[in-house]
Amino acid sequence: MNSATPAVSLFIPCFIDQFFPQVGDAVVQILARLGVPIHYPEEQTCCGQFALTVGDTGTARRLARHFIRVFSAEGAIICPSASCTLTVRRDYPALAGSPEAVYQVKSVTSRVFELSEWLAAQGPLPWRARLEGVLALHRSCKARELGVVENAAALLSQVEGLTVTTVSPYYTCCGFGGVFTAQHPELARAIGQSYLEAVAATGATGLISLDASCFLHLQGVAESMGLNLDFYHLAEVLAGE
Repeated sequence: MNSATPAVSLFIPCFIDQFFPQVGDAVVQILARLGVPIHYPEEQTCCGQFALTVGDTGTARRLARHFIRVFSAEGAIICPSASCTLTVRRDYPALAGSPEAVYQVKSVTSRVFELSEWLAAQGPLPWRARLEGVLALHRSCKARELGVVENAAALLSQVEGLTVTTVSPYYTCCGFGGVFTAQHPELARAIGQSYLEAVAATGATGLISLDASCFLHLQGVAESMGLNLDFYHLAEVLAGE
C-alpha cells in the first residue's frame, strides 16, 4: 500500500478501550505497517450491544444514532470485535425507524468490517508475524454468526511457529454471552470450565479470539481452575514479530 491508500475509521469497542487497550494498540500497529491512514473519532461510544441484550431498545437506538453520526464520513470502518461488528450490521437497520433512516443507517453499516475480514481482503501480510506455540482458535458465537472465523484461520496460517488447534463443535459457547454471566453466573462458570477443559485437551496452551470480550469471562474461569493459559486477540498475534 502507498500514500494513496484511503483512510479508514477505527472503531474500538468500549470493553477493549477499558480492559484490553493493548488490542487497540496492536490494530494501530497493523494498519500503520500496511500504510493505511487512520481516523479515530474520539466521540465514539458503545455500540449498544449490551442494551439490546437486556431488551433496552431505547438506549440501543440512541447509541446507534450516535454511532451513525460519528462515523458518517466516507471510507471503511474497522472494528476488532466480531460481536460489535455484528450488532452494527445486523441490528442497526431495525432500530432506524423510517425508510429514510434505514437508508442512512445502511450507508454507514455497509462500511463496517471486522478486522480479520478486512485484513483477509487485502491479501497476504507483507511482514512475517511469528509466535511459537500451540493455541486454539476461539470460534466465538458472534464470529461464527458473522462468518469471519475462516478469515482468522487464513491469517493465522501465515504466522510462523504457530500451530492452531480447534475445539470440537460440541462446545459451541464459552459461557460469556455478555450479561449472561451476570444473570446466570453458576451456569456460565460451568460452561466456561467445560470449554476450557476441551481447549486444554487439544494440546493448546492458550486461545486466540476475534472477541476479546469472551476473555473477560474465560480468564477468570481459567484462574479458578488453576489453568495457566495465554489469551491473545488476533491483532496481538498478527502485530508480533
